[in-house]
Amino acid sequence: MTTLVRADETSPRGDDPAEAPRLGAKAVLVWAMLTILLGIAVPLAPVTAQDTTVTWPDPAAAAGTPLSTQLALNPPRPLGFAATVPCSALRAGGDVLRTLPGDPRGGGLVLSSTGAAATLTVSGRTVATGPVPAGDCRLAITADEAGLRVTQDGAPLPLACGDCADVLPPIMAQLSTSTDGTPASAGLGVTVRTDDRYASTPGPLKTTLLVAHLIALAVLLVLVYRQGRWRGVRGVVSPRTWPARLRRHLSWADGLVVAVSAGWVLVAPMNFDDSWYPLMARDAGEAGYIGNAVYMFNVTENPFVASQYAMQAWGAIGGFGLVWQRCLPLLFGLLTWTLLRAFFVLISRRTAVRRAWVPWALLIAHLLWWLPFGLTLRPEPLIVLLSVVVILLVEVARDRGTPILHVGAVMAAALALACSPTGLVAVAPLLVEIPRAWPHMMAAPRRAQLALVVVLAAASSIAIPLAFADASLGDVIEASAVHAYYYDTVPWYDELVHYQTLLGPGRTPWAQRAPILITLAVTLLVAAGSGRSGPEDDALRRVLLHAAATTALAFVLVAASPTKWVLHFPVIAASGTVLIALALLRGPMPRYDRSLATVGGVAVLVIATSVSYAGWNLWRPYTDRGQFFGDHADPYPTPLSQNLLAPHLGPVFLRNPLVWIGVALLAAAWAAWSLRRWPDRDLPRPKPDRALLAVACGSVVVGLIAVMVLAPVRQYPGWTVALGNAKDVVRQGCGLGDNVSVLMPTPTPLGAPVTPAVTTEDFVDDTAAPTPQPVPGLGRVWHDTTDDSSGRGTVVTGWYPVPAGTGATDVVVPMLESGPPDEQVSVEFGDGPAANPRVLGRTSIDYLPQADDRTWQQRPVSLIDSPGDPTFVRVVVDSTGTRGTDRLAVAQPFLARPEPIGPLLEGQPVLVDQMSAVMWPCVDQVASHDGIAPPSTVRIHADEDLTSAYYGLQDNKFRGGVWRFDTVGATYVRLATSVAPGREPAKPWGRVDMVVRDLPTGRYGLTTTERTKSGWERGPTLAREEYVGVQYQGAVG
Repeated sequence: MTTLVRADETSPRGDDPAEAPRLGAKAVLVWAMLTILLGIAVPLAPVTAQDTTVTWPDPAAAAGTPLSTQLALNPPRPLGFAATVPCSALRAGGDVLRTLPGDPRGGGLVLSSTGAAATLTVSGRTVATGPVPAGDCRLAITADEAGLRVTQDGAPLPLACGDCADVLPPIMAQLSTSTDGTPASAGLGVTVRTDDRYASTPGPLKTTLLVAHLIALAVLLVLVYRQGRWRGVRGVVSPRTWPARLRRHLSWADGLVVAVSAGWVLVAPMNFDDSWYPLMARDAGEAGYIGNAVYMFNVTENPFVASQYAMQAWGAIGGFGLVWQRCLPLLFGLLTWTLLRAFFVLISRRTAVRRAWVPWALLIAHLLWWLPFGLTLRPEPLIVLLSVVVILLVEVARDRGTPILHVGAVMAAALALACSPTGLVAVAPLLVEIPRAWPHMMAAPRRAQLALVVVLAAASSIAIPLAFADASLGDVIEASAVHAYYYDTVPWYDELVHYQTLLGPGRTPWAQRAPILITLAVTLLVAAGSGRSGPEDDALRRVLLHAAATTALAFVLVAASPTKWVLHFPVIAASGTVLIALALLRGPMPRYDRSLATVGGVAVLVIATSVSYAGWNLWRPYTDRGQFFGDHADPYPTPLSQNLLAPHLGPVFLRNPLVWIGVALLAAAWAAWSLRRWPDRDLPRPKPDRALLAVACGSVVVGLIAVMVLAPVRQYPGWTVALGNAKDVVRQGCGLGDNVSVLMPTPTPLGAPVTPAVTTEDFVDDTAAPTPQPVPGLGRVWHDTTDDSSGRGTVVTGWYPVPAGTGATDVVVPMLESGPPDEQVSVEFGDGPAANPRVLGRTSIDYLPQADDRTWQQRPVSLIDSPGDPTFVRVVVDSTGTRGTDRLAVAQPFLARPEPIGPLLEGQPVLVDQMSAVMWPCVDQVASHDGIAPPSTVRIHADEDLTSAYYGLQDNKFRGGVWRFDTVGATYVRLATSVAPGREPAKPWGRVDMVVRDLPTGRYGLTTTERTKSGWERGPTLAREEYVGVQYQGAVG
C-alpha cells in the first residue's frame, strides 16, 4: 500500500524500468500458461462420487417381516426411491407405507388402504386411487429424477398425474407400515438412493491434474525467481541477518503482545460463530467434505474452505475444544504482529518519527482490533494474516526495487479469497499499487506485459487446490444456488445494512464497534486532508495517505459479502491497524490550517468514539456472566435498564460526547501551557485530534481487558468461560461437560400419595384420557387435553411423603404445556399427620419460554429453601378462569439431587447446536453423512434468552435445516440442569433435551458404491420452492 510513494523521495531505490524482472522469457510464459490451463481443468475433471443405498428391511438382519423405523434423510428427498408392496399388505388395510407422518400432502409418500380400496399420495399429489387387486400381486413404486412410475406385476398403471415427470421423490423421515411385523407385510420392501452428492474424492484424472498443477506452479515460481533481481531483498529475507535485526528492533511492546495474547485465550469474549466453523471442520470427517453442518442441507462450503481445513488439521492434533481451537488464531495473531512490526521497521527508516514510539503505537492499534475479534474461530484471523503478507510484500517490492514480489502478494491474496468472500479485501494493497505501476507496465514491451498478466494469473491459481480439490465445479454452482436461495443474502449495493447491523441496539458490543468506527473516522479524516499539500508534507504523511486509501478500498470490498454480519468487518484489521498506528504517530489531519483541521478532526473522532461507547456491554453467548454495567440477567429488560448496559463510570456515560470533547480540550490546554512553561523542552505535545485518538483507542483496549478479566473474578466461584478454560488447561477437561450438573432422581423416591388427587372442570388423569405426548417414567399424569376441553380447571395432587435421608435437594415436576397455559403450577410443602397434613408454604413454577408442546419440562423447586421442614409435598394447579385454547399436563413429582452430566452423556449420540459445540468437545457429536441425518438421543442448545434467530437453526424449515425431519415423531424431555452459580445473577446457560422417538432407529441396511461423476454434473437442484415448500429467502433487487 505504501508503494505509491514516489521512489525518488522515500525509497533508497528508484523505479527504473530496467530494474523490472525479465518476465518475457519464453519458458516463464509457457509454464505460466500451462499452470493456468491445469488450474482451469481441475474443477472440470471427473470425481469419484459416493452412492449410498438404504435397503429396508435390513438384508443383514434376521429373516422376518419389515419393522417400522426412523430414517431422516438430508437432503430430505432421495435421488431415487423404489418400493415393492404385496397386495396382501393392501388387503390388511391402514397406512401400508409411509415416509412422513401427518398430512399426506406434506411432501412424503403415503400408500393407504381400507382393505378394499387403496390411495397413493406422493410429494403432496394423490396420483392413484382404486380397488385393491385380488390374488398374489405386487405393486412397484419408483420415483427418481425421471419422475414417478407405478406398475402392477410389471404392467404400468395409469396415474392421475399423466407421465408424472414432475413428481419429485418423497420426503423421508421414516419408513413405517401399519402391517408392522405381521405376515401380511411379507415381501414389503423399499430401496432408497440417498442424495450424498458432495461426498466425492478426486478421480485419477483429477488427482493427476492437481499434482501437475502444483508442479507447474512450483516450476513457474522457480523460473520467476531466477528471472527476478533479488540482490536488494536478500538482506531482508536472509535468516543470517535475523538475530541482529531482532536485537536492534526488539521492544517491551513485543513481550506485552505475547503476554496479553496468551492470556486472552482464556478470557476472550465468544461470538455466535465460535462453534460453527469448528463444527464444520469436525463434521467433515464423517461427511467426507466441508459442509455447512447446520442448515442449507449441509451443502458444501467450497470454494471458501481454507480456514476450515486449517481447523480440521488443528483439531486432529489436539481436539475441538475451545482453548485448543483458540490457539490456532493465536498463532495467526502473533504472526500478524511479527509481520506488522517488520512493515513498520521498513517504513520508519525513511521517516522522521521516533522509532521508540513505533512499537507502542502499533501495540495500541493492533490490540484495538485484535482483542475483540482476533480469537474468533472464523476465517477472519487467517484472512488478516494473509492481508498483512500482501501489504508487507508490496512494501518490500517497492522499497527494495523488487516488483517480482508482487507474485507472492497475489498468491497470498488468492489464498485469502479461498477463506471467505470477504477475503477479497486482501487485494486492496495491490489495487492501490496499480496507479504507480501502470506507467512502467505501459512502457514495457507487449510481450513483457503479456507475461506479467499471465504470471500473476497463474500465481492466483494457488487457491485452486484448496477450493476444488474436494469439490467439482457442478458442486460449487449448486451449493452457491442453495446458499442464495435459503439464506437472507443481501446484494453488495445494500451495504448500508452492514452498518445498520453494526449500530443496531444490542447487536454489537461497544468494544467491537470501536475499531470499526474509529478506523472509518480516521479514514475519512485522512481523505479530507489528502487534497492539501504544504511544507509539512513529509514521508510519513504520504504513507498515511496510502494506508487510508487501502483501508477505504477495504471497506468497499467488504460489501462483496452476501451477508451483512458485523463479524465480516475484522478482515479490514490489516490495513486498519496500520492506519491507526500511523495516525497515532503523526495525527490523522495535516499539521497546518490548525483551527479548521483540528476542529473537524476532533468532531469526527468525538462522534465515532461516542457512538462506539453507545454499544452495550453485552457479550453473548456465554461470556456475559459477571459482566459490569446494568442488570445482565433481566429476562424482560425495559429501555431504561437496557440503557444502563452501556459503559459508564458512576453517572458519567462514556457515550457522552462531552467526555471526549473534554479530552481534546485538555490536550490543547496541556500543549499551550507546557509550551509557555518549558519552550525549550522536547515534551510530547500531541494535537487535540491525535490526543483524542490515542485516549479513545487506549480506553477501548484497557476497558475491554478490564471487563473480561474482572468479570470472571466478580462471578467466582460461579462458572464462566474463563474459569472453565482455566480448568480445561489444568485438567485437560471437557468444557461444559465438566461444569454442567443435572437433577437426577434419588435412589429413594417419594412415597405413595397418602391423600387422593382432586381435579375440576377439564382436568382428568391418564386413566380417563391418554397422556398427550407420553414418555417413559412419568407415572401418574393429570391434563386437560380432551376432545371437549376448554382449557380450564384445577388439580390438587395427593400429598407425597418425603422420606428422610434421601439427599434430595429439589422436588421436580414434569410439565407439558401449550399456549402458554393460563394455569399456575405450584408445589406445596406440608408436615403433620398423614391423614391431614398442614400446609407450610407454596413455591410457584415458571414455564420455560422456549419449550413447545412436544417438550416435557422438568421444573425444579428447591427443598433446601422450602419453608419449615416438610415431610410431604404435592402439586397444585390453579386456574385463572380464562377460557382458552392452551393445554397443560402435569406428572407426579419426584425427588432429585444434582449429578455431573458427563455419565449421562457418555456413549450417547448427541446433537449440540452451532453456538455450543465447541464447549462440548468430549461428546459423541452426530454429523450428517451418507445423505442421512443420524438420530441423536440427546440435544444440547444454548439459551441465555436468545431469540429464534439464534437457536434451533438445525431444525429451521426456511433455512433448510439439516435435522429438520429428524424432529418428526420425536418428543423431548428437558432436563433440569445448571452450572455453578456465581455472585451475580445470570441468564440460563443452556438446555439439555432427552429425545424420545415414536419409532426405533437403525432398522435398515446401508451400502455404498462409487461412480465417476463429471466435473460439471450438478444433479437435481434443491434451490426451488417445490423441493420442501420454501419460497426464495435470498436477496431481492
